[in-house]
Amino acid sequence: MAPSPLVLDSDPGLDDAVALQYLLGTGLWDLKAFTAVGGNVPLDLTYRNARALARAMRIEHDVPVYRGAGRSISRISLDSGGFHGGNGLGDVELPDGTVPERTESAVAAIIRLSKEYEGELTLVATGPLTNVAIALVEDPHLARRLRKLVFMGGAVRGGNITPVAEFNVWADPEATDIVVSSGVPFTMVGLDATHGWRFTAEHLARLDAAGPGQELTARFLRAYLASYAAVGEPDCPLHDPLAVGVAADESFVTAAEGTVVVECFSELTRGQTVFMPQGSARAFAYGDTLKARALHTGRVALGTGPRDFSTHFTETLLKYPTA
Repeated sequence: MAPSPLVLDSDPGLDDAVALQYLLGTGLWDLKAFTAVGGNVPLDLTYRNARALARAMRIEHDVPVYRGAGRSISRISLDSGGFHGGNGLGDVELPDGTVPERTESAVAAIIRLSKEYEGELTLVATGPLTNVAIALVEDPHLARRLRKLVFMGGAVRGGNITPVAEFNVWADPEATDIVVSSGVPFTMVGLDATHGWRFTAEHLARLDAAGPGQELTARFLRAYLASYAAVGEPDCPLHDPLAVGVAADESFVTAAEGTVVVECFSELTRGQTVFMPQGSARAFAYGDTLKARALHTGRVALGTGPRDFSTHFTETLLKYPTA
């Protein structure tokens, strides 16, 4: 089968970097664009990182990189607080891309590609959903043209930036709420699933042993492991790579159909993703406006699935060495 067209919308980010390498290693996708959004670090850095990664992954002459939104819809500053290092890539310095910067914006590119590949295009988002939300506001028909949207974000139970909110959604809850209420066919891959698939020191040893072509990947993942070790975790969740994996194979997670509503107003619960399983909304004591949201449903990952993603991820990286 021919690879399917895909756009990767990202805020690189250590796990975004290895998610790109994993995507390329699968051989399942025809990557049409790599779009940057502010998130793990400000947009100037995520955009430069995207260009540098395209060069390091040997795709810069084949896959265009586009600059996206630099601030969230609510204008809250986007920054993960240094978890991914000062530059977003664990302070690993990469040379900038050599291809001239594109004048077309990330939003315009997403809309254009959805028309060129109507009904075929998959959009995977591994950062805040600002670019996707703006594209849906500018062109509401985008929702029906996409084959599907898979995004890393949210959680049914618990958060990682507050007790109830996951970082990508917390960074731009208004954008996420626009997306999940737009009618786009979506799959939310949140912490309930990503915390179950871990990258360990044993996996890292496999990359180290591989030698040429995996040194950069090992540096990224060593920095990522160190960030988690600093907060008392001996290994790291595969957040963004899992979203890429689920775009091709949902058996990496256990998922259910339902409605997602995002809390956008409360300081205490900002960014919380409330999941109502399909058919359950009428049983809850909500007003008609919230109950009407049940018309918009998507797939939500509730936990890990039967297929081992951690092993698959490591084996796939080995198939695609970096420059």
